[in-house]
Amino acid sequence: MLLLTFLLIQSYIIWISPVDGNVPFPKDMNIHVLFPPIIQTHESIPLGHLRPLGWQRRADGPILEDSLNIEPARFYHLFVQGNRSVVIRGIVSALDVLWTDSYLSKRYGHLNVTVAKRKQHLVDTLTMMPFKTFLEQYRQDDLYMNTIIPDEMKTEASLPSLITCGIFSKRLLEPILWISAGDTASLLYAHAQNTLHCVLDGRKDFIIYDTSNKYPHELDLIKQSNGDLFSRIDVDLVNTYKYKYLHNLPWYWTTLFEGDCLFIPAYKFFQVRAHGRTIALSIDMAPPDIRNDFIGLDCERNPPIYISLDKGQFQWRYEHGIRHLTKRIITSDDARTYLLLLLGANDQLHKDIFQNFYIQATHELASKDLGLPTANHIWKQLNNDATNEDYMTRNQITNLPSNVLQLLGDVLQKKCSNS
Repeated sequence: MLLLTFLLIQSYIIWISPVDGNVPFPKDMNIHVLFPPIIQTHESIPLGHLRPLGWQRRADGPILEDSLNIEPARFYHLFVQGNRSVVIRGIVSALDVLWTDSYLSKRYGHLNVTVAKRKQHLVDTLTMMPFKTFLEQYRQDDLYMNTIIPDEMKTEASLPSLITCGIFSKRLLEPILWISAGDTASLLYAHAQNTLHCVLDGRKDFIIYDTSNKYPHELDLIKQSNGDLFSRIDVDLVNTYKYKYLHNLPWYWTTLFEGDCLFIPAYKFFQVRAHGRTIALSIDMAPPDIRNDFIGLDCERNPPIYISLDKGQFQWRYEHGIRHLTKRIITSDDARTYLLLLLGANDQLHKDIFQNFYIQATHELASKDLGLPTANHIWKQLNNDATNEDYMTRNQITNLPSNVLQLLGDVLQKKCSNS
């Protein structure tokens, strides 16, 4: 869910006018698709050759489900600490307002959003266009929307109370809004963040692979600058002569409908396919240090199942088509928090991960201010350990002096004050 927003920094942004001379055929909006597939064997070719992902082996079973009244402590211990996926049905509300294309166009059509080609590629050219233009085109053109939900729309979407208290509330990174039409397939990939993926309207089918290690090289992986991992496997036409590994790799499935959410831990490999018109919201969260116990003194005993999305304290927000840090006044403590969120569950924060964050947080200012310190310069100020120039440890970050952290805070605050 972060790849496309991260690639925004590295990709061309193209403004598309509402008028297009081509008139493509409308997409197939059928949502009644058999999943998981019924596997058929053939003696002459390997199982699932040149078929979609999931045809190479029978599913090992459905993904575990839990109650919509699950308590945050149980969720943390069983699934976050336990590194397990879980489906929770009915944990987000039906949309308070029916988000038809006409309603969205009339109310929010003036907002700028980022979109990409319907079938994801490892290197996407993201397109910036008015929301109204996207809504006019996406039922025919090979486009889907993937953008941090604009502030103006947050009051009409819900956030599960499950992740609004305790350790979760301080680790909310960004809420990504997805809108697509027709059969839309993602790549096979693993995020560096924990994700709660919720369907607001329509249907999505998920495949989650049970890999024995974090970097299964048999999946032909590419690592992104933000830590995400993507497979080169063509998810629509799998070459099983090349990827025989899939015949022996267990996988689990679920289908999400309106109101359902799926928790996917960081570095779990998954693939998703949407059918018909689908609207979804994915909440990215920084993985915690799972050696720590859950502390939820602020968690209510009988909370509402969900609250308005605008009540969530996210690290990133989206305004005027540009990604910004939410905070405008950034203290040394805030700077330390950003570094610890980048660290996640790891014990080492690597330089390339920091550089990716810094470029995202300052790219708009960097184009205007030639005197802006480079990521490398700030990194050297933070990391004064000459023996470990490529990473910082958790202990180093925890003990960084406030005056050093404020160097980072001042640069980020300058960016926010110019937003």
